[in-house]
Amino acid sequence: MKYLLIILLLTTVAGCQNKPGNRSSSESASQERMIELNKSLITSDRQLITGYLESTDLPFTETATGLWYTVLEKGGGVKVKTGDNVTFDFECNLLDGNTLYSGTQTIRVGYEGTESGVTEGIQLMSKGSDYIFIIPPYLAYGHTGDGNRIPGRAILIYRIRIKEVS
Repeated sequence: MKYLLIILLLTTVAGCQNKPGNRSSSESASQERMIELNKSLITSDRQLITGYLESTDLPFTETATGLWYTVLEKGGGVKVKTGDNVTFDFECNLLDGNTLYSGTQTIRVGYEGTESGVTEGIQLMSKGSDYIFIIPPYLAYGHTGDGNRIPGRAILIYRIRIKEVS
């Protein structure tokens, strides 16, 4: 009985040490360093994007999430929304102009594996629209890239032309 009580006590103490409120100061410091690193990366990405914007004559607008866009052709009709099936022509480039992908794609907005920056951008558009988007890594493929052509931490430039919305 005495040993059972000791085992129960040790199990309880060990379990309490892993609760979020009981994190060690080194874990908190590690989390703070990670937050600072992420802030630094976002600031660096923003500097690269604004540097790129200075080299173009197009007027870009930034959304609350950090997606940048410019309207080449407004299009007509109702804006694309979650659940719509959208067919669009696209070209995906790096900031240096290197083309990574291009073609025609059909997605169901909000239900496909499309990066969040593209999904957000498409929902600004309507049939016939032609936009250019600058998508920071945290709205695209992040630290890892796509495992094929898009490198990790890539800032992407998409030109998207909406062909059909249903």
